Amino acid sequence: MELRALEYFVAVADERHFTRAAAQMHVSQSGISATIKSLEAELRTPLFERTTRRVQLTAAGTALLPEARRALAAARAGVEAVHEVQGLQRGSVSVGVMQQMGLVELPRMLARFHHRHPGVELRLRQASAADLHRQLVDGELDLAVASLPEPRDERLVAVDLLQTPLVLVCRADDAFAKRKTVGVNDLVGRNLIGFPPGWVIRSLADRLMHQSGTHLDVNLEVNDTATLLDLIEAGLGVAILAEGLTAQRRTLRAVRLRGPRIDWTISAVAVAPSPSNPAAAELWKLITRLPRRAAERGPRP
Repeated sequence: MELRALEYFVAVADERHFTRAAAQMHVSQSGISATIKSLEAELRTPLFERTTRRVQLTAAGTALLPEARRALAAARAGVEAVHEVQGLQRGSVSVGVMQQMGLVELPRMLARFHHRHPGVELRLRQASAADLHRQLVDGELDLAVASLPEPRDERLVAVDLLQTPLVLVCRADDAFAKRKTVGVNDLVGRNLIGFPPGWVIRSLADRLMHQSGTHLDVNLEVNDTATLLDLIEAGLGVAILAEGLTAQRRTLRAVRLRGPRIDWTISAVAVAPSPSNPAAAELWKLITRLPRRAAERGPRP
């Protein structure tokens, strides 16, 4: 089984389209189709269901995909190991990030790494924490800066970079802004703005509600922080949010929530015990040397 065939297989699986996969791999469609057919013949089973409208993985293809990703990752690691003796003059590193990575100064760290190792190709993907965990385990990413899954996946290793508490966020002219603390039950009847289910901060907010015995519906659900803060500034509601995300909005106020403190934690995450790719290992060292930061609890002055 040739690595090139696995690369073509993964490209088609990701794109769900032979023409787009061929363009991605810079080959002809007939070439990529012929390679996939040869791979299917070698494995003696179809890997894709092909129709005029779509390309879909078969059960065999679904089983092969994570193994193919791991094989390609291992091959890249072997190449990187050779490049390591050349002082990281070549190579690549794939990094996954969530939103708001300025909180842990990741852009500055990436720029420093690129300055030190300009010959190393830096690949960046932004996604939800859940997607980043999957991509790490599947070998698509070398490391990520994200929140950890709950329950914790023992296949992953993490170094915490930032902890910031959940608070109530409202406008400065909101009645809640004058309080020292707010209980979750005080939010009954208010429009609540939040992230979709599956987002880590949403899961933490849901846990807080469960602990308080109060059920609140998220009336306004968005999937990016900037829009969420815009909606609060417009007076459309309040939000249970990580305090660190509100730092750039001086028109908003963060009010401490009564009850046990619940933190949103951002960590450097990789497959245990640490990134095997030499370029990724160097970036991992750089990122994890960052001093751990803990946001002050309570409202900003």
